[in-house]
Amino acid sequence: MKRSKNNEKQLTLELAQLFKEIDNQIQELLQEYGTAETLLQGQITIILSPIKASHEEYYNIIKEHVLKEFEMGTAEGDRLVELNNPKMVQEVINEIRRKNLFGTLEYTEQKLLNETFTASERTLTRVNENINKILTEGYQSGEGIEKVSQSITKRFQQLETWEARRIARTEIHTAHNQGIMRSYETLDVEYTQWVSAHDSRVRGHRKTDKANHIIMDGEIIPFGGTYSNGLKYPGDKSGKIEEWINCRCSHAPFVVPSGHIVPPGRSHFEESDLISFRRHVSN
Repeated sequence: MKRSKNNEKQLTLELAQLFKEIDNQIQELLQEYGTAETLLQGQITIILSPIKASHEEYYNIIKEHVLKEFEMGTAEGDRLVELNNPKMVQEVINEIRRKNLFGTLEYTEQKLLNETFTASERTLTRVNENINKILTEGYQSGEGIEKVSQSITKRFQQLETWEARRIARTEIHTAHNQGIMRSYETLDVEYTQWVSAHDSRVRGHRKTDKANHIIMDGEIIPFGGTYSNGLKYPGDKSGKIEEWINCRCSHAPFVVPSGHIVPPGRSHFEESDLISFRRHVSN
């Protein structure tokens, strides 16, 4: 996953630079339009305008990196499945490429880009609301332009550091696992298994964690199903935010061992739940 780490690091740097540029633009507008003791709504709108104007650039920065990661995830999924049946994988991939069938799949680049666009809008809307609150509350309490300016810069410094890292990690992780899902769908994987990062940072170690991915480790579901935490795959943004934000878990194809069957009627299970033919027959 070294290339993914490099991709994540580069995205973090580019996002940090963009947030810094937005801060500089807002500071210039604040000095020009924020000299009065009170701010009119029109002045606030002008001061905040760099945030809205940056949406396309923000989206394009993330788009470049998630598309790269999506393809890397697809390639990793191919490798993981090939470990189980190398001949089948190559035959299926060749047939798919010959007929150009990738666009018919559920996990496509366009689906990823639509989700990325929505996420980028949501992030910049939150930033806009944060800075708007700093402006309005600062002037209402009589803090003055210099104090308000410092508060805005402090907020952007958070965006340039730990928030940029969190955004990059989340976007890269989600794109990578969506790429893996495209591979699994293409290659008709029947079951997938949740794999945690196996370290002390996995959520569930701290009492304050709202999710527990320690207990998720090893859980198995039919492809396209839903894990017990509500996600279809690690990083699935359709689930609760505490389950996917900053997540580092992965998922592997699971092949039911010869001589075993899946426990009937179970939407998710673990390897220890498999039923052997011998045990089944003897019972």
